[in-house]
Amino acid sequence: MRVVKQYIIKTLWSLFFLLVPIQVLIAQPENLSLLREANIGITNAAQSNPYFFHTSVRPYLRSEIENINLLATTLDSSTSVSHARPLIDLLQNNHLLTLKSKKISLNADPVFSMIGGYDLDANDKLIQTSIGFRTQLQLGKKLFAEVKMESFNTDYPGYVDSVIEKTSVVPGGNFASPTALGYASNLNNGYLSYSPNATFNFQAGYGKNFWGDGYRSLFLSDNAYSYPFFKTSAHFWHIKYVSMVAEFKDIRTKPGNPELHKNKYATLHYLSWNALKWLNLTFFEAIVFQSRQQNNAFSFDVNYLNPVIFFRPVEYAMGSGDNALMGAGFKIKLPARIQLYGQVVLDEFFLKEIRARNGWQDNKQGGQLGVKIFNIAGIKNLNFLTEVNVVRPYTYSHKNTLQNYGHFNEPLAHPYGANFYESMTTLNYKYKRWFVATKLIYAIIGLDYKSTVSYGQNIYSLYDYRPSIYGNSIAQGLKTKLIFATAKASYLINTAYNCRVEGMIIPRIEQNVNGTKKSLLFQLGISTALDNRYLDF
Repeated sequence: MRVVKQYIIKTLWSLFFLLVPIQVLIAQPENLSLLREANIGITNAAQSNPYFFHTSVRPYLRSEIENINLLATTLDSSTSVSHARPLIDLLQNNHLLTLKSKKISLNADPVFSMIGGYDLDANDKLIQTSIGFRTQLQLGKKLFAEVKMESFNTDYPGYVDSVIEKTSVVPGGNFASPTALGYASNLNNGYLSYSPNATFNFQAGYGKNFWGDGYRSLFLSDNAYSYPFFKTSAHFWHIKYVSMVAEFKDIRTKPGNPELHKNKYATLHYLSWNALKWLNLTFFEAIVFQSRQQNNAFSFDVNYLNPVIFFRPVEYAMGSGDNALMGAGFKIKLPARIQLYGQVVLDEFFLKEIRARNGWQDNKQGGQLGVKIFNIAGIKNLNFLTEVNVVRPYTYSHKNTLQNYGHFNEPLAHPYGANFYESMTTLNYKYKRWFVATKLIYAIIGLDYKSTVSYGQNIYSLYDYRPSIYGNSIAQGLKTKLIFATAKASYLINTAYNCRVEGMIIPRIEQNVNGTKKSLLFQLGISTALDNRYLDF
């Protein structure tokens, strides 16, 4: 059996390399920002490149954009270099510091925010400040490195404060340390990227990833804090394949004491296939596991390091109780620059129990369905997105809470965790350096309201606390309705590090049998927006 297994693996690898075209083009291995606004123009332009580009694998590599001339189409003439106005160009388009030689390039930029806010309902002034830096180093055309560090001191709205009190972390960030203003935290990441050719890219880093075409992802999102990872990407024919190993942290015991934190690991595979000019199919699998304890020492399970094998058969063959997830997605391109997309994630799947429709506790699945429209009515850069996300109770959780699909007290997929319905819609428009956007979210979430009962929303709750084996349904527990909206306008000052002035209005309503919580927040300030921050819950 072992000989057969080795033969199959060798055969798969041989076929893989036969399919890989020999290319002399050397790829530039820089990651573009995960910031959603920065990627809208790229996904729009990708409509006309049906086979080469894979929109669901982020962060994008700069080489992927430049090879199909997308980068130029996403920039307006206002962002082009003006040699007649060197001072203005320095302020609007260049890095703060640039050093170049024949084979080495170094860029350094400030990272900061100064934002004032006011919560009308709470009669409360809110302030966000942060300071940091980003350094980028290009060595030839094959090697790229980046380090970004940012420290925050922020007074958050009440609904965010309540989450911080429960989790001890700032959403999307590190530990929350109380200060005179509010909470101090940081958001750090960095990576080393190597592309030996146009087919392969290898990255070792400390950061975030996002797999999916929607606003949310049910596979892997950038919702939680940064984590260490090693990622291998192969881009050949109409396929992009990603294999990643990551280390996550369970910090529930003494969040402020790193010595008591426990490590867990995950191996994740993602395959994106542009099957037809109008059809993209994606396949996802992940397994979360702990170190194996042998002779009073912990060891890493190397069985999960194989970059091509399917996890679920291996898990069963080993008699393992690790947490395995599988999923599939699609994207369909229609006329008039319309896209349909979706995802299905399976944490547990027993067809007999699903057909019975009896609410079995281990029917743990989720689904997403969405529509994107670019250049509405022929108006350039006027874009629309609407999507629905539904996740059953207990999805992403596990009987061993150290093996749930979470990191730093936050879910790795959807920020709500599980046990919810969500509908969200966005409309945005970009004109030169101006950007305006609106967003509306309506969600029904089933929260826990008893400390000894888990109704399925909190993926960190103890698995044995479920109220019943059968009869479970979405939004069970404390049924809570959430309405969250934003309207914002921003002006881009500097394109190199995305420095912008922005104003925003955020109304929020949360309602259940315990009452109604309202807030109306106004914000105005300046920041270097390089990351997505998910406070829309």
